[in-house]
Formats: sequence, C-alpha cells, structure tokens
Amino acid sequence: MFVVHGVEDLESLYREHVHALLGYAARRLGDPNEAADVVAATFLAVLERPGGFDPARGTARSWLFGITANLIASRGRRRGAEFRALHRVYGQRTLAPDDFAELEARVDAATAATAVLAGLDDLPPAERELFLLVSLDELTPGEAAQVLGITASAARMRLARARRKLVPLVGEGSTCPS
Repeated sequence: MFVVHGVEDLESLYREHVHALLGYAARRLGDPNEAADVVAATFLAVLERPGGFDPARGTARSWLFGITANLIASRGRRRGAEFRALHRVYGQRTLAPDDFAELEARVDAATAATAVLAGLDDLPPAERELFLLVSLDELTPGEAAQVLGITASAARMRLARARRKLVPLVGEGSTCPS
C-alpha cells in the first residue's frame, strides 16, 4: 500500500500527475479555473487520507484520476441541485414594500379571526348565533332577527353585546367583524 509519508511523496505525486489531471479536468469541466480547483481538491484529498491508495486496485495514476472523477461528479450533482433550486424560484418576484404591508395586514387579520373564534365559545348561544348570521352569513340584523324569531331591536341589542365582548379580543383600534 502506498502511503504519503511527507511533503516529498506528495510533491513527487503532484509533479508526476498534475498536468495530466489538469487536462482531464479541463476537458470534463470546460473551464481551466474550475479544473485547477478540482485538481487542488484531489491533492487535498490525498493529504487527508494518506493511506488511501491500494496498489492491488490499480496504479497511483488511476487512483488520482478516480479521485478527480469523483470530485467532478460531485460538483456536477451540486450544480444540478443548485439549478433545480433556482428553477423553482425563477420568475418569482421579490416583495415590494406594499406587499409587506399587505402580508402584515393578513397576519393581523388571521390573528384577530383566531381570537374572535375563540371568544365565540364564550358568548351565550343566542348572541353567538346572531353574530354568526350577521358576520358569516352576511344577513342584516333585521333578516337575522326574522331567522331567530325575535324583533329587529332585540337583534341589534344582542349584536351590540356580542361585539362589545369580542372587540377586546381583537385588540385596540380594531373593529370586530360585522
């Protein structure tokens, strides 16, 4: 088994094979600068695993070419993953300042809606039903009164009580849904 025992062994390997590896990597990658990076990474891998060469499996030259080929393949896989990631976001525009305001408004509305839904459970059934008819089913208080069999003035009073109980859950400056 060949082991890199020092700078002399690595220098010998480097001097003997660097030009062939550079040519191979440049042909595969099409860019001499990338080829130089891959060849440098090849010799770095040799340094990191000095006992990695097994003469029973081939020559030192084929071992170095194998390391280089693996690094080139790894680079290709990484580039493919980057390309797919860029393709997924291609065409998606960046958010404008107005978009942030809209997103904040949506988040605030969702938070308020969650608070109102939680507060609905605490309302008496008659107030809850009236509130839902007006807010979700979009009936007028008079129409909701007809559905519930109560007077329009009773419906307006119940709706006002329900809103008074729900507005604090939504927060200051907000209005409770109709």
